[in-house]
Amino acid sequence: MPIPQIKPDTLLDTPPWQERIAALPSASSLSELVCQVLQMGLMLARWLLEAELDRRAQAPCEWSNCSTCGHRLNSQGWQSRQVQTLVGQIH
Repeated sequence: MPIPQIKPDTLLDTPPWQERIAALPSASSLSELVCQVLQMGLMLARWLLEAELDRRAQAPCEWSNCSTCGHRLNSQGWQSRQVQTLVGQIH
């Protein structure tokens, strides 16, 4: 499976990511540190997932024929969606 072509600094420069990085030294227990790092991992997973979905949305698509009427299917344009996944809400 190809890795999405995305700039690594896009996520790392965002305020939410910077806030998580800044909060790491102040974690007072192992469980708090684990929670902080887990949240960062989920942010990274959402970022990668959204980047790959965006790449796929930009790719040309061959539409097949309708199995009922036989007419060729076609896109009605880009639709913005939100989906709840295991890593959080994807836009």
